Amino acid sequence: MWCAAPKVHRATRLRSDVDPVQTLIVLAAMIIAVIVPFVVVPEILERKGFNPRSASVRCLVWISFLLIVFAPAAASGFLFTVRNVADWAYLGVGLLVAILYDYYRLNPEKVPWSRRCI
Repeated sequence: MWCAAPKVHRATRLRSDVDPVQTLIVLAAMIIAVIVPFVVVPEILERKGFNPRSASVRCLVWISFLLIVFAPAAASGFLFTVRNVADWAYLGVGLLVAILYDYYRLNPEKVPWSRRCI
């Protein structure tokens, strides 16, 4: 007995799972989250007379970055849906590495393993 293959209806046009508008919005949000805190904030504070390498300016940079990233996530409820402890650990370690990298990049004389023992 011969069985015919089931008919497969193809969509009239190919669809992509990626929405270009949503992709552009996410890309713009990522650019803003990096450029504003790490470029715009130090530039404004430098023009007001602050040293962009000072601890207070770097603290404001990181606070503005964290606010830009976490305020919308908290407002939308996304932060409260993350239940996995490992995800929070990855986030904490990643932020710690980024903060230490930024600090030691701007203050190379304070790197503990490159100082000479006298």
